[in-house]
Amino acid sequence: MYHKLLINPSFHALLRAIDNDLAEIARKESCCDCAGALHQANYSRSPLGLPASCREYYKTRRSFCCGQCRKRFTTPSVRFFGRHRFPAPIIILISFLKRSITVLTLNQVRRYFGVTVSKRTWRRWCRWWRDCFITTKFWKQAKGLLPIKCLSDRYPRAFLLAYSGTFKDKLVAVLQFLAPLTAGTYHAV
Repeated sequence: MYHKLLINPSFHALLRAIDNDLAEIARKESCCDCAGALHQANYSRSPLGLPASCREYYKTRRSFCCGQCRKRFTTPSVRFFGRHRFPAPIIILISFLKRSITVLTLNQVRRYFGVTVSKRTWRRWCRWWRDCFITTKFWKQAKGLLPIKCLSDRYPRAFLLAYSGTFKDKLVAVLQFLAPLTAGTYHAV
């Protein structure tokens, strides 16, 4: 059921529209270092694990460059999770699974998500949520704004279960909540 979102082009179009809105907000700002004007400096991406019909929504990531100091500014994103090659929805959905990592679960992920994730990568993602995420500046600032049921050690599962609506609504809300992490502002990923 959850994996069907990943093959739905309208879901990816929605995420791209949200990213474009986030980028337009950032574009109107000035450089945080020198207050210079920001110029568009997008860069191409080739993420893993998407069906061919959805790859067009991930071809570029919006980014800006200061016209004076030339510092690059990457905007928050609901499609990209830092420098990871896998799109953010895939990382969140696979990390959401609470099963142990076995050959069977890896095969199920391959069958349902159309993605080959190694045990090592999946463990790294689980370790990041368990050990690193809770130490980020982002989480230290944001955890006071969330309902108590979000404060557990089972991230991102706790976030998805805390929001209401359809699973699509929940996933979009979680991706929007985590978007500041994706810009490198908090250097978490």
